Amino acid sequence: MDSVENRGKETMMAGALPMLEALKAGMRAAWTDGDFGQIARYDTRGGEDFARRLGLQPGERVLDVACGTGNFALPAARIGASVTGVDFAPNLLVQARARAAAGGS
Repeated sequence: MDSVENRGKETMMAGALPMLEALKAGMRAAWTDGDFGQIARYDTRGGEDFARRLGLQPGERVLDVACGTGNFALPAARIGASVTGVDFAPNLLVQARARAAAGGS
C-alpha cells in the first residue's frame, strides 16, 4: 500500500512542479518589471520599526526572505544582527546591495 501511495504523491508532485515554476516566473516578472525600489522608499520606516520591536541583539542571525530593497534587512544589520537577505528579483537585490554600500539608508 505504501508504494502505491508514494507513487500517487510523486505523480501529483510532478504535475504540480510546472505550475509552481509558472507561478514563480509570473511573480518574478511582476517584481522585476518597473522600479519597485521607488515605491519601497515610502515604507522604510516600517522596516525600521519592525526591527526595533523585535528586540534584535548584536550578533543575532536573521534571514530576511523576500528582502526586496532591504527595508527590514538594513535596519536589522544596523542594530548589529548578522543578516542574510534573499529575493528572487535580482533588480531588488542590486538596490539592496547599493543601499547597504551607501550606509544602509
